[in-house]
Amino acid sequence: MNHKKLTRKARSKGCVGGRKLRRPFPYLKVAKLWGKDKTIAEIARAVGRVDKHNPKDPFHSLRNFLRIMHIGYVNANGQIVRLPYRVSPGTVRASRKAGNKTV
Repeated sequence: MNHKKLTRKARSKGCVGGRKLRRPFPYLKVAKLWGKDKTIAEIARAVGRVDKHNPKDPFHSLRNFLRIMHIGYVNANGQIVRLPYRVSPGTVRASRKAGNKTV
């Protein structure tokens, strides 16, 4: 069999070999929009993360990334920073406590 190596151009076209390539997540753009007090729906539409195949929860992907960004992400300067919450620390603590009780 004569197998040719795929060139970089051929590999970058999408679903080559059955694998789907992931799009890089725009952490900096989301952080900027979050700082401007945009809603989750507005941010999801601006960065193209609305899941049309999940009508019950179309913003699931963005909410997961926001959860990760609250823990820490790399900013433009290469430093790990946390996305600030929009609610009081007591509310965050109470929701974590309630979530831990259900598990």
